[in-house]
Amino acid sequence: MTYTDPESRPEGAGYDLADLVCHELRRAGLPAYVELPGMPKQPGVWVEVNDEGEYARGVYVRWSAPELAETGLQAVTDRQNPAAPEWKRYTEVVVIMQTALVGILRLAGFSVVKAEEVDDVAEGDVYVHAGTPS
Repeated sequence: MTYTDPESRPEGAGYDLADLVCHELRRAGLPAYVELPGMPKQPGVWVEVNDEGEYARGVYVRWSAPELAETGLQAVTDRQNPAAPEWKRYTEVVVIMQTALVGILRLAGFSVVKAEEVDDVAEGDVYVHAGTPS
C-alpha cells in the first residue's frame, strides 16, 4: 500500500470523505487508495474526489483490476470484437464489484449510489455523496 502524507495532497473536504471511504473498505479487507495525480495504478479500490459541478465534494469509487482490464482490452483490439470473452469477463467483474462496494459502503452508513445515476459516463463506478456516515 502506498502512503500519501495528507499534507501533500490537494485541499478540500472531499479528501476527508475519501479517507473515511478508504478506511471502511480496508476494514472490509479490500485494498483502497485515494487517487492522486501521478500515483501508479494498483489493483484494488480507487477513490477519486469530485470537486466540480453539482455533486462536488462527493467521491467516485472504482474497482481496479489492471491485469484483467488489459487482457480484455487486448482481446477486443486483436480480434476487433467488442464481445470478446475476455472483455466480457472484465466487465462482469466490474459489475459484481460495483454491487459489493455499494453494499459495503451502505452498511458503513454512507449515502451511496451506482455512479451512472449521477454521471452517465461513470458506468461501473460507485458514487458516495458528500457528508459523513450516520
